[in-house]
Amino acid sequence: MSHFSTVKTKLSNHECLVQALTDLNLSPQVHQTAQSLKGYYGGSQGQSAEIIVSGRTIKARADIGFKWNQSSGVYDVIHDSYETVPKLGQDFFSNKLMLAYGKHLVRAKAAELQEKFGECAIAEETNGSVQTLRLTFAGHQEVKQFARR
Repeated sequence: MSHFSTVKTKLSNHECLVQALTDLNLSPQVHQTAQSLKGYYGGSQGQSAEIIVSGRTIKARADIGFKWNQSSGVYDVIHDSYETVPKLGQDFFSNKLMLAYGKHLVRAKAAELQEKFGECAIAEETNGSVQTLRLTFAGHQEVKQFARR
């Protein structure tokens, strides 16, 4: 039977989440206040979210919502697995979305660290299913020479 389920996540950065969903061609709709989700049978089943991926985007009959959980400080995913799993795959939230989110989170943290350590170069490398981002900071180095006596 089709119904919405709520899944706890570790997604806490709003901008990185929206960018990751955009990278995955999911066209997220971002709202200041939570909006009703459309479920399989047309109703929202009382579910709402601030970030919504329309079911039409993935050719499904139910929306995917990302609702801010004030008490835990992270987004909860609200989705209908009967609709999302066949369209996006079993590991979409735990693998594909987390990889895209992680890449943006690393870039955001690198931008913060640039103020402390200087210019940052980011090199991407993919080896099979492992993706590596290498950060290299060009921080100011001070060299002192001492004479032996």
